[in-house]
Amino acid sequence: MNKMKFLPLLICLAFFSGVALLYFRWPLYEYAVAAALLSVPFILLLPRTWLPAFLFLILAAALGMAIQVPAASLTSIGTYFLMSVFQFSLWAVSEQVKSLEEETGQLEAQRQSLLQKNGELRALDLQEFVEQALWMLKTSKRKERAWLMEVTPFVNCPVQTSELERAALLSIVRQRDLVTSRNGAVYVLVKETGEDSVQPLLERIEQLMGAENEPARYKIKKTAITTVGEMGSLLS
Repeated sequence: MNKMKFLPLLICLAFFSGVALLYFRWPLYEYAVAAALLSVPFILLLPRTWLPAFLFLILAAALGMAIQVPAASLTSIGTYFLMSVFQFSLWAVSEQVKSLEEETGQLEAQRQSLLQKNGELRALDLQEFVEQALWMLKTSKRKERAWLMEVTPFVNCPVQTSELERAALLSIVRQRDLVTSRNGAVYVLVKETGEDSVQPLLERIEQLMGAENEPARYKIKKTAITTVGEMGSLLS
C-alpha cells in the first residue's frame, strides 16, 4: 500500500515522456510514438509474467533501428529512451493498480470469512479489527469519513455486551463496516458515505435492542478518525 504514493509520479512520467516525444520530434519519433501507442493495450492486458519480456523486445528492436541511423544515432537513442520511459512508467502504474485490485479482493474475502464462523456472524478479535481498519482507512476517499463508535452498556454485564455485539453485527453493512468488543464495550468502525450515513446504523441498533420506546441501556461515543492510532480507548 505504501507503494501507491509513487503512483502520481509514475503517471506524470508516462505523460511527460509522451509529450516530450511529440515535442522534440527526434529522428524516428513517428515509429516510437506508434510503438508506444500500440503497446498500451498489451501493457494493460498481458499477464505479469509476459510483460517484462514484451517490453525488452520492443526496447531491443528500437535500439537496433536507432543504431542503423548513424548520422543521428544519439537523438535516435534519445527518442527510444523517451519511449522506454513511457512504457515502463505505464507498466509500473498497471502493476500497482493490479496489485491493489488483488489485495482488495483478498482482504474482502478475508473479511467475509472473519465475519462468519461455522456459518454464524461473529465480531472480529482485536488484531483482525485493527488489520481491517488499517486497510479501510488507507483506501478511504477524501470525501468519505470513518467513524469509530464505542457502544457501552450502562450495566457492565456480559449478556448485555453480547446483545449489543449481535445488534451491531446485524446492523452494519457487511462489505464495509467492522465490529469488535473489548472490556465490556462494543466498537463499530463505519465508513460514512453520502448515501448511507451513520444515523441509520444507530437507528437499526436501537430497534434491535428494543430501545425505541424506553430509556436506552447503553451510551454511544462517536469519533471521526483518520488513522488506527486515533482509536485510543480501543487500543489502550
